[in-house]
Amino acid sequence: MIVRGHRVYRGSRAASTRLPTVLLFLAVLLLLLLLGAFSLLPQYLVYHRESVEMVVPMLEESGEPYTVEAISGPAPYAGDVISSVQITEPDYSYVDMADLAGMNYLRCYYVPMSKVTETGLDNAVKDAERNSLQGLVLQMKDESGSLAWMSGVALASGNAANSSWDPTAVLSELKSDGWYLAAEISCAVDTLLAAKNPEVALRDSTGNVYADALGSWVDPWNRTVRSYTAELCQDLLRMGFDEIILTHVEHPGAEVHYTRDVAASLNREACVMNFAIAVRQELEKSLSDSRAHLCVRLSHDALLGTAANGQSLDDLLKVFDRIVVTTATYSDDVAAFLDRKVDSTLRFVPQMTWAFGGASVILDPSAPAE
Repeated sequence: MIVRGHRVYRGSRAASTRLPTVLLFLAVLLLLLLLGAFSLLPQYLVYHRESVEMVVPMLEESGEPYTVEAISGPAPYAGDVISSVQITEPDYSYVDMADLAGMNYLRCYYVPMSKVTETGLDNAVKDAERNSLQGLVLQMKDESGSLAWMSGVALASGNAANSSWDPTAVLSELKSDGWYLAAEISCAVDTLLAAKNPEVALRDSTGNVYADALGSWVDPWNRTVRSYTAELCQDLLRMGFDEIILTHVEHPGAEVHYTRDVAASLNREACVMNFAIAVRQELEKSLSDSRAHLCVRLSHDALLGTAANGQSLDDLLKVFDRIVVTTATYSDDVAAFLDRKVDSTLRFVPQMTWAFGGASVILDPSAPAE
């Protein structure tokens, strides 16, 4: 560029803007260094009634050190403290676990575990058909603790309770032919489990495993016993059973010692109901997924309200879908359900030596009269 005869040099645009950029960088760097130095100073948050204040002692004008005064708590109670845990009777008035959705009559022929074999089931089908029945109740676990099938439950394998027979194919064929299948298993009476795992058994006054004419008893309060029962039921549901019937959901007639301390302060009804509720809760999803039902077998005395085994008809009707009772006096026993306004044709299942139409029934030629 020439101005009045002189040549003037003009620098590049980049050179003219370099200085402000450097200054900006130095300013940012200085700010970061100041913030870093400030963060290293000791600081305190002081909470006031309506605000929070940050205090840096080194920047206080007075130069006096900053102190935090502790707030003292209440003095310990000087008197004697008497504490106790009081366990009251449980209230089952709000229990509502029975599921009657989709439930039809239970009309079956009873097959004891000794006949739960391929040949035995063929004969049972013929007997059922002669009596116009299209269902079978198979005793899959009796009081001995042995199983009528090869279970996948670890505790059953460890106790050598398993059968060598896998009935899955036979059951699948029956299901495809339209047969309704129910499985029955013993709960509190399990001689094999009590022998192999004495730590889960009930004890008599001498400290030995409690046993009577039925067999050896395990503790319904024990979590292992409850889980074992639920796992066996889940195994049976996977095999295609439509219904599970629990037997010996009860307390023995004698005084016994439990595996849990809390049990000693509660009555027999609480023992039975807590077991029933615990098993039902563990099975809830499996029952729902399979659209299956959970039932219980009661003693005849439970219908009369005189059972000494902890079975309460009113309470157990809240947990189980059906009640099975061995009886020879159906017309008298059904009144116990009618008085409670319970649909007896669905939920009351008499197990008898004869069958009739229009209601639930289990035909058992060997059923003893009670």
